[in-house]
Amino acid sequence: MSDPDESTDGPASAREALTNREYLAVFAASALSWFGDSAARAAVIALVYQRTQSPIASAAAFAISYLPWLGIGAVLSAITERHSYRKIMILSDLIRMGIMVALAVFGGLPVAGLIGLLFVSALLSPPFDSARSALLPRILQGERYVTALTLQRTAGQFALIAGYAAGAALTALDARYALLLNAATFGVSALLVTVRVKERTPSLTADKRTNLLRETAEGYTVVFRSPVMRSIALVVFCGVCFGVVPEGLAAAWAADLANGPNAVYLGTIMVASAVGFLAGSIVMTWLVKPQRRNAYIRPFALITPLALVPALFDLNIYGVVAMTLISGGALAGTLPATNGLFVQVLPPAYRARAFGVMQSGVHLIQGGSILFTGWLASHNPLPQVVGYFAIVGVVIMAAVVATWPAHATVADAIAANKVRVAADEHAGTHGTDEQFGEVTIDLGRAPLPTRRPRPSPGPSQRRMPAVDPSERTVDLSERTTELGSLPPRSLSRGRGIVDG
Repeated sequence: MSDPDESTDGPASAREALTNREYLAVFAASALSWFGDSAARAAVIALVYQRTQSPIASAAAFAISYLPWLGIGAVLSAITERHSYRKIMILSDLIRMGIMVALAVFGGLPVAGLIGLLFVSALLSPPFDSARSALLPRILQGERYVTALTLQRTAGQFALIAGYAAGAALTALDARYALLLNAATFGVSALLVTVRVKERTPSLTADKRTNLLRETAEGYTVVFRSPVMRSIALVVFCGVCFGVVPEGLAAAWAADLANGPNAVYLGTIMVASAVGFLAGSIVMTWLVKPQRRNAYIRPFALITPLALVPALFDLNIYGVVAMTLISGGALAGTLPATNGLFVQVLPPAYRARAFGVMQSGVHLIQGGSILFTGWLASHNPLPQVVGYFAIVGVVIMAAVVATWPAHATVADAIAANKVRVAADEHAGTHGTDEQFGEVTIDLGRAPLPTRRPRPSPGPSQRRMPAVDPSERTVDLSERTTELGSLPPRSLSRGRGIVDG
């Protein structure tokens, strides 16, 4: 189990995370795959359009990558939980490499065949992404894990931009070159994971398995039953719902501002979104102390939609860029804290499934938000659509952050998960012959004072009766050292997380 070390005075540097050979391999493999995917996406769109001269067909080729997240992605994430994360990543890369080679070699296939192969390739994204997300907390701990997430988000944004540029350049020569480039990146990714990443036992061992559908449903249950994880999910889902609007409507917004299609305005809005996201991630990871990050979750969550409300005043390109920068930065600013907190309260046996639930939600909500606002903008002035949609977002986000759990609730959830993980590790170390016993966490009443036996004179000194392991109670207020430096007792008064 990995969780950010709350006692850490400062964030971890990028060098500290990258010195880990396993993480360096995963980071390089991910960056290469993102770059190749972006290049191939640009090439496939061009290839399909050249074959059909149909905007709808090219759009379908682009959108097919989101289709697996409509529900089957959660099932695939549950399958991932049953197997080695390392092997899932390698197998996914090798199959996708073969598909890209087939697309390049058999480019004369019917368009339906091309899109079908793309869909098969897209099906491998949920298990690969879930396996990588679940593997990272096993490789890096504490602030190194938080820094690693920011490094990946940063690399992903740069890979997206560079991949689109490379794909467009290669398509001018031959779209198949971009497909072969993507195949090569998948091959190198598989090689890096094979050589550098250690093998680990699956989180969901055979004795804990039930049936696939039930295990899939448990992924949703573990996220939405926990008050802390449910709050994190709602903040993230609402944030991406409203924060993605400038990027999703960039083409229409650029045309509206320039009274016609304008590539410069389009690129400026898209770049502003990426730059704001990168800036927010970097600032919150390396310039804000780990102990203070949670305090910024609620205000930054509100700023994400609030920054877009001035669109009602029909701003020029400079105002649109400023709004996009602020909204993107605020959205990214919530992620280091929410990611670190999510890992701290998430039981290890549900990692891949829980991350699959979050990724599915993010993809679906982003797509739905873009489609809905795009439909509204086709019947109403675009600035009004963005502005009023942002106002609705402020109201919804205010209701979400108002239900954010108190600091004591968060601390108790972290402590409970640490005890659960310790029990699982103890059971795995000593086998089934030794009874670890049930650990009860008494959160509802103040602990009784500890009684110590008074020694009686003489050799007939009394002994304390043996304690039944099944009745042990973890005193969260007194045993903070054993549970990983939990907050002091004064935090259990129910103060909000921003106060901590």
